[in-house]
This record gives sequence, C-alpha cells and structure tokens, in this order.
Amino acid sequence: MKTSQSILLSVAVAALCGASGLHAQTQATASIPFAFSAQNTTLPAGQYVMYKAGLTHNLMVVRNVETRQALLVLTPGAAYEYKGPSDKNVILFHRIGDRYFLSEVKTTAVDGHVPPSRLERELDSEGAGQPMAAVIIPALGVR
Repeated sequence: MKTSQSILLSVAVAALCGASGLHAQTQATASIPFAFSAQNTTLPAGQYVMYKAGLTHNLMVVRNVETRQALLVLTPGAAYEYKGPSDKNVILFHRIGDRYFLSEVKTTAVDGHVPPSRLERELDSEGAGQPMAAVIIPALGVR
C-alpha cells in the first residue's frame, strides 16, 4: 500500500515538474508603450510576459515585468482570426479614442483571443466620434 502511494506521489511530482518546465518554453515577451485594458482591468505601459496558465488552452497570464502585476485572462476558442502580416509573433490591440484594449496574442508560444470587455463594447457602440483601430505590437521574444 505504501509503495503504491509512493509511486503515485512520485508520478504527481514528476508531472508538476514537467508542467513547470513546459511553462518556461511557452512564453512571449513584448514592450507595450501604452496603458491598456484586458477584461475590465487597466495595466500600465511596460515590458510584459505572456504565457498559458497551466496546461489549459483557455487561460493566459499577462504579467508586467517591472510591477509584477499579473492578470489571468480567459481566451476561449479563437472566434476571430488575425488577418494581418504573415509574421505571427504579434500582439493585437483595439484602440477606441485614447483607450487601448488587448484583443489577440498571436505567437508561436502563446495564441489566444481576448473577448471584448463591457467598456470596450460600450465605447465601440457609441461609434461615430471614436472609431476603432487595430494596433499591432511585435513580440520581442518567444520561447
């Protein structure tokens, strides 16, 4: 009985260590020159690291390197497909007036669509005075 528990515990520890090693290989970095919002939270300009949260494909962590502020972002199946330059290592923002909203991360390490927040939808529906524009930031590093 104790041998089975030891084996099970060893397998669990090995799986966790393997998952943390996987995390280190699946992150993207970017220098974002403006404050932006993602899921109703505003983050300051700065250097960011983005990576999948665990082994799921529907959660992404967006972490500011300087402030260490992190945000867990839900990234459901890609309902929107980025149709820009063939360079896949980009981060896409929507700009409405002077506000920026994280929309899509398209890198070889992290790939996810961020649904619009309530504020983004409200500003977009107000329309005429604040047209929506796409802003593309290149990912500096992908590993």
